[in-house]
Amino acid sequence: MNLLKFLKSASREANVLALSASAGLLLKVLVLNRFPEKFFGAYQLGQIAEAVLASVVASYVFYLLVVHSKETSDRTVLRPYVEKHSKRVVGDCLSQLSELSKASGVPLDLHTLSEADAISAFSNIAPYSEAPLLLSAQTNQHANWFEYFIYHENRTKGSIRKLLDQFPFLDAKMVSILTAIDDCSHFNSMSFLMNVKVRNPDLSAWGKAFYEYCVICKQLNSHLVTLGFATAVS
Repeated sequence: MNLLKFLKSASREANVLALSASAGLLLKVLVLNRFPEKFFGAYQLGQIAEAVLASVVASYVFYLLVVHSKETSDRTVLRPYVEKHSKRVVGDCLSQLSELSKASGVPLDLHTLSEADAISAFSNIAPYSEAPLLLSAQTNQHANWFEYFIYHENRTKGSIRKLLDQFPFLDAKMVSILTAIDDCSHFNSMSFLMNVKVRNPDLSAWGKAFYEYCVICKQLNSHLVTLGFATAVS
């Protein structure tokens, strides 16, 4: 592993502290030790300061060799798992966009999607019309669109739970994006509608929430690019 890359992947706070301690120790040994004692006890105080700074540097080396090296190794092992489930989160969004495009006749693309596009597509779909999800092969029963959205919500939240189970190996931005998807208004409204019958002639009332959900999924896809993952959509 490239040493510089390994050091940069360590905790920023640890790196700053170690660098400051190293600079202080060098200043003490190479410069300050040349000056005579300016006041009573200055020598002993300098020895204490030197010991503290040296212990900080030693602790940092221990952290790198024992703690951070294991974290890096574990993160490398788990990388394919994280990649698979994070791509599934984006993939579920893409799958819905594709089916909504077919059902509404409005082209929907994750990269170019606007709120107006989402609302326009949702305006062409009746809530309880047949969605592209087969509930029973024996009776050929299909889900309605609310059931379809809830199905994808459950799939997405399942992948997010699996990812958050590996919380120590996820970067802060990914955790932030995943929790935003998990708690998005689109999912919250679908869960509420599971037990409520609505009279809306179309899905337009839920277009804005779906658009916001897509925006967060787009952010996740972009973040996967920065992490070097093979993304669900280029």
